[in-house]
This record gives sequence, structure tokens and C-alpha cells, in this order.
Amino acid sequence: MPIRIAGFLAAALLTGATAFAAPETKVTPEIERAVTRGLDYLARTQKPDGSWPDSYGTTSGVIGMAVLAFLAHGERPDDSRYGKVIRRAVDYIVRTQQSNGLLAGGGPPMYSHGFATLALAEVYGVIDDKRVGPALKKAVGLIVSAQNALGGWRYSVGATDADTTVSGAQMIALRAAASAGIEVPVKTIQRGVAYYKSCFCPGGGFGYTSPGGPNMPRAGIGLLVLSLSGAYKSPEAKATADWLLANANASSGSYFYYGCYYCSQAMFQAGGKYWRHWNETMTPAVIGRQQADGSWTGGSAGTLGSTALALLAIEVNYNLLPIYQR
Repeated sequence: MPIRIAGFLAAALLTGATAFAAPETKVTPEIERAVTRGLDYLARTQKPDGSWPDSYGTTSGVIGMAVLAFLAHGERPDDSRYGKVIRRAVDYIVRTQQSNGLLAGGGPPMYSHGFATLALAEVYGVIDDKRVGPALKKAVGLIVSAQNALGGWRYSVGATDADTTVSGAQMIALRAAASAGIEVPVKTIQRGVAYYKSCFCPGGGFGYTSPGGPNMPRAGIGLLVLSLSGAYKSPEAKATADWLLANANASSGSYFYYGCYYCSQAMFQAGGKYWRHWNETMTPAVIGRQQADGSWTGGSAGTLGSTALALLAIEVNYNLLPIYQR
């Protein structure tokens, strides 16, 4: 049974968004200054073809995250300041889509595909590019067909194994697509939630391919997936929110920005003390790592990816991006 905004995911969007409590967001001068500097860096370093001169600058998923960073600040494709940057990036994503719907560009195919699909879902409806709708539908169709017997996804389209990181990119993309009005089968979401629960670690958090070895990024991914998929009241979600409350500042090495991107959204959805603690401690930590040129460096997705992920982590405070809505 396919769904659009109504039905199973509508319940997640309307009630899952109030998972634990209604949080407060606040755009401080420090946040606005950091975001503006970061967006300016992305704008001035973009190439004319919509990509970036970066190690991940031709990867559709990372380019998609850059698009989201602009949208999360309230920028639109028809704006005079950053509109051309958004349009170029969207054009690159759509133009390089493969015949089977894959939005890979460079990098691990399904990883890139999930983030690029999310970007198309978020820009769909605010851009007058008629190619975006059909491209998004094909991208969603590929995600649905690529879900394997475990209920998850892995790096390649035909993989028979799964992990919670690649699967998270697909689940969030499907949520955004459903919000945009694209049909998503209920069964796909239910099987995805079941896969995450199978990887839940006793005491909170999620393992990579099994219920063991929780870390900050995967805890954020799992909590966000459950929160946005209707399982926000599950014991797994509550235990993981508590785990993150106690371990939010755990070192994640080169995955720091990746973890902050997911955890910021997850703790925002959790609300109350969870969001307050995160925003008071980790938002300043992210801002403190910004470089003099406005970028963020040292992450697993290059300077482009690190900058986009860092921006998205602190831009939850604007509460403008549809996927952030509670």
C-alpha cells in the first residue's frame, strides 16, 4: 500500500515530531555569524557546473547536503544572493542521475543516493525546475526496490547485507519524500524500523550491523529514524535519547560532524532536556571548530561535506527545513 503525506508517515510527521517535549530554538548572533560565513564559503568555492573543487566535490550526496545547508537558512532557488548556487547544485544532481534512478555521482552509491534524494525532496516544491519531480520519484523508487531481506540497505544497490548508517540515509530520504507528496510504501517503513530495532544495543544506541558497540553518530541516526517513522514512543527511542544525553560529547574522530548532523536533529525531535543539553553544549563546540575562511575541516566527507554537515547541525535552531519540523 503506497502512501503520501497521509497515513502511516503522516502520523509520524504530526505526532512523532512531538516525541518527548516541545523544545525551544534560538538563533543567536554567534549562530547567524557562523552560518553566514559558512554559506559564503560554499558559495564562493562552487564551480560553474554545480560541483565543488573538493575530494567529495563531485559526489551527489555531498552536493545535496550543501543544497540543504542553504535551504535550512531560508535561502531559495530564486533568491538573488545564493539562488544561483542552489540551482547549479540541483542541476548537477539531476543531470548526473543514472537511468535506474541512482543519484550516486562519486562515493559509495547508496550512501550518496540517500542524501541526494533527501536534497531533492526538500527542494521539490520551491524550485521551478520540472526535472526535479520525476528525478525524485525515480530516486525513491530505487530506494524502495533496493531494500533487502533484512529490511535495510548497504553501499551497493543489490547488496544483501545492511548497516544502520547507509539505511539511515534511505529512511530519512523516504520520510522527506513522503512529506513532499511522493508515494512511499508503508511496508518499506515498517521493515526499516524493524531493522533498526534488531540493531538496538541494550542500554541505548545502535550497532553498525548488529546490537553492539554503540557510538554517537549511530545513536543519532537510530533515534532520528525512530522519531520520524512513528516509533518515537518505543523503549529503544527513549533509551537512546538517554544514552545521548550522557554521551553527547563522546569523541567521534573524523565522524564528528556526521554525528552532530544526526544527533542535533534527533535531540531536537526528543525535545525538553535532551535538546537543551545538546544545544547548550554541542552547538558551541561545532561553531568553535569553524576555520577562518568560514569552512569546517577534518571530517570524513572532505571540507565540503564537513562544512555542510556542521552548518546543518547548528541550523536546526532556525527550524525552517521541512525535515526538521516537529
